[in-house]
Amino acid sequence: MNRIVSGCLLYVVSAVGALAAATLNFQLQRVSTQPISPEWHQDAHDAQRTGYVPVNPDTPWTFRWAFNGAGASGGTSGHIYNAPREARTVCGGGNVYIPAGGLGLYAKRLTDGNEQWRFTASTVNAAPAYDPTSGMLFAGGANGTLYKINAVNGSVAGTYAAGGPLNKAVLLVGGFVYVVTDAGNLHKVNMATMALAWGAAYAGGSTIATPPSYSAAQDVIVYATDDLYVHCVHNADGSRKWRVKPTPNTAGFPNEFEYIWPVIAEEHGIVFLRMRLEHRALDPFGAPFPTNFTTIRNWLIGNPQHQNLFALRLSDGEKAFIPAVGYGGTEDYLGGSAYSAIGPVPVVKKWPGGAEVAYIHFRWGDCGGCDYRWDSHMGEMVLDNTTVAGLSAGDLRFVGMEKVGTFFVRITDEQCPITMAGDTLMHSHWASAEILRITDRSGTRGSSFSNTFGYTKYPTIVHCGTGGTPNWTTRFNTGYMNLCGDTRGLGDGFFSYAGLSQYAPPGSPVPGAYSAGILPRYCYVSGQFIVYEGNGGDILVLQHSGTVP
Repeated sequence: MNRIVSGCLLYVVSAVGALAAATLNFQLQRVSTQPISPEWHQDAHDAQRTGYVPVNPDTPWTFRWAFNGAGASGGTSGHIYNAPREARTVCGGGNVYIPAGGLGLYAKRLTDGNEQWRFTASTVNAAPAYDPTSGMLFAGGANGTLYKINAVNGSVAGTYAAGGPLNKAVLLVGGFVYVVTDAGNLHKVNMATMALAWGAAYAGGSTIATPPSYSAAQDVIVYATDDLYVHCVHNADGSRKWRVKPTPNTAGFPNEFEYIWPVIAEEHGIVFLRMRLEHRALDPFGAPFPTNFTTIRNWLIGNPQHQNLFALRLSDGEKAFIPAVGYGGTEDYLGGSAYSAIGPVPVVKKWPGGAEVAYIHFRWGDCGGCDYRWDSHMGEMVLDNTTVAGLSAGDLRFVGMEKVGTFFVRITDEQCPITMAGDTLMHSHWASAEILRITDRSGTRGSSFSNTFGYTKYPTIVHCGTGGTPNWTTRFNTGYMNLCGDTRGLGDGFFSYAGLSQYAPPGSPVPGAYSAGILPRYCYVSGQFIVYEGNGGDILVLQHSGTVP
């Protein structure tokens, strides 16, 4: 592995030795406690892209409205567009903002779905960001323009020409907006003046792979490009702090960072990135994964081409530790056959008492002779050697989500995005959002599948189900739903589509199977609302009964 730090080329003689030294010398970097917004103002909630919001969505839940999905009483007549792959929504100022590709951007009122305005000056393919201080929404256009939009009436209050298409999520930090062009160039723009804040944009040197994320503790911006380099840029002046290629794999398909985002764990000074691997990496042993974290980690160290989740130190770009996470993803369809797309990135949360941990799928071969596609679990990853006695940085505990509902979490080639609201985890599977609240994560829990965390199951949000008695007024189904076009049971719950033979609307390239890869499916809490986005960009908004801080 080579790395460039402040223009100097250094050679790491022994990756294993350097990693061991880094782990032994690791120190927690405590940062001051910052208020966390209860609203989802930008992609993955905040500038660190933690995927966490401090609101528990207590039941009962109430259906508010739906958009771009089923008709008033079924079918698909309400579906008006297929959302681009990174067209996730954000909220603020009483609205949800919905990027709709060639149809621009919708602003709909959270309480009732009333359309407040629609922006049509450019194609919008990725998440915008809302600034609560100014009441402005910032959206990147595929035409290369960054737009400053009045969130009340949709009027354009300013623009910035980035010199290339903007198809990744916008980042907001303080009074500045950060965008990356398709060419991989990072721009810092003053919100008030809409002028470039640095002397020049930072040149990534390769086409873009991820949107940018921000570390407040280090005051740096991090993003990745298609050459598999991760860039850490000084926020003050746009100069490079470090540039690292964390994998020995050759850049180019299938080795990609596309469709994910860097996740910052501020307390530990770490940035997480996820990489797509070749399809056969799903089954490296011809059998389920080992059932020992030391064995898994040592195998990943000895086979770095299989490392797919990286925990890099923000201080210098070196690996802080090796997460004991085997490769997983979501089935795509390429060249006439199934091919795994990239898996989800972690969610980072700090529990009362200061324990900062991450949540992510991991693989553990305890499934009694099953094939590799059924050896996954939802885990809580420790980021140091002190959070839980007996666990090292990168080890995980069993949350228990795979015991809830339809067990989709157990399927290694059906790993989908996760978010967290208070103590509540949401897994946005393409068939349904599986949701549970963690009630007991004490030190004696989580050591195995038979000793998971304590939890409470929350209602399922079904993407498309058949059976039961779907109520189109309340969007709640009583009885038992099966997955549309499939025999897998989903139970009862709220639903987006119902009664269709079509598999995973708006459709899959393979009839009777899911092979549509990465789509904008996502489920999160913003203030008093639960916002669910399905495979084609269909929106379902519920109101929960929890207290918003």
